Amino acid sequence: MKVYKLEHVHILYDDVEDTKFLGIFSTKEKAEDAMKILAKQPGFKDFPKLIDGDDIEEGFYITEEVVDEISGWKEGFTTVKWRE
Repeated sequence: MKVYKLEHVHILYDDVEDTKFLGIFSTKEKAEDAMKILAKQPGFKDFPKLIDGDDIEEGFYITEEVVDEISGWKEGFTTVKWRE
């Protein structure tokens, strides 16, 4: 079963992203309809673009997800230690 995740990203500074999870929808069309409603609201209307691709941009994006399947980080992760 496939579902569609709607999120919005806004760059705060130096590529620091503020990502907002907006919902899961049964069809891409329903996700797009929700995006159109939200795009008229404060904040969202300043960055209403639908992002298509992997480049860091500001706006909405819709991703297709498969239910009951690991969709990322299958190989685990590592942490980078920052120097001060």
